[in-house]
Amino acid sequence: MDSILAKGLLTNFFEGYNSTVTYWQEVATKVPSTARSENYAWIGSIPRMRKMEGERVPKKLLAHTYTIVNEEYEASIEVKHADIKDDQTGQYGIQAKSIGESAKAFPDELIFETLLPNGTTELAYDGQYFFDTDHPVGETGATQSNKLTAALSASTFNIARGALRRMKDDSGRPTINRNMDLLLVVPPELENTAEQILEAERDASGATNTNKGKARILVVDWLTDTNNWYLLNVAGVIKPFVLQEREFIPFESLEEGSEGNFMRKKNYYGTYWRGNAGYGLYQKAIGNIVA
Repeated sequence: MDSILAKGLLTNFFEGYNSTVTYWQEVATKVPSTARSENYAWIGSIPRMRKMEGERVPKKLLAHTYTIVNEEYEASIEVKHADIKDDQTGQYGIQAKSIGESAKAFPDELIFETLLPNGTTELAYDGQYFFDTDHPVGETGATQSNKLTAALSASTFNIARGALRRMKDDSGRPTINRNMDLLLVVPPELENTAEQILEAERDASGATNTNKGKARILVVDWLTDTNNWYLLNVAGVIKPFVLQEREFIPFESLEEGSEGNFMRKKNYYGTYWRGNAGYGLYQKAIGNIVA
């Protein structure tokens, strides 16, 4: 890729890529992939410190498996040979910039358009729906819920916050949300309500707003249900979601001398990403699914 056009399109691509703001890194742990798929049974098998009495007791992987399979994604443009010869390539620079924006934002799309709103029908690492009312707490026989049905208000925000505080890990210990960095994820229709709860100096009754600053607000255009909202704890190494990346080729090309150019008198430029996204710790997410 050493033609003047290719270098120009590459520059356009990265202009779009570097100027795009993303949010997936707030809510997802990025995991490099080395195969066609990855097994995440380890998510629920993180060893905790314990008193050593005699021999060590290594933590075993969970009996069930949670696998994320890598998928292929691309975005490409076609440039006519005649446009190159006639110096009519300006519009392709705009397209290349748009591809850069799309490539940078794609993980957001995977997580906020697909995973988050489908959490009531897609499985988490424990074999339950990600948002569910009866997640098993390891082998203790107890269950816990990260699914509520409450409309967004100051009181229901506190209910969701309290539910996160009470979440237990798979050993039954209430330490999984010891550190809290809360993100209130809402559709545009709930933005004003979220701001009133978390940013106003005073609450609806005129008293000091004790919820101010207890969470940050993330407004997500991908969310199409205008009533559902989510409270995520994004502190710690393992987050509510996983972004799995196998391969990323930011920009590649087929130009003069290639078979495509010879047969069709066209050049091709594009980006390629292989990976996927999946669910991490359900204990760090409360889904409020309002009927």
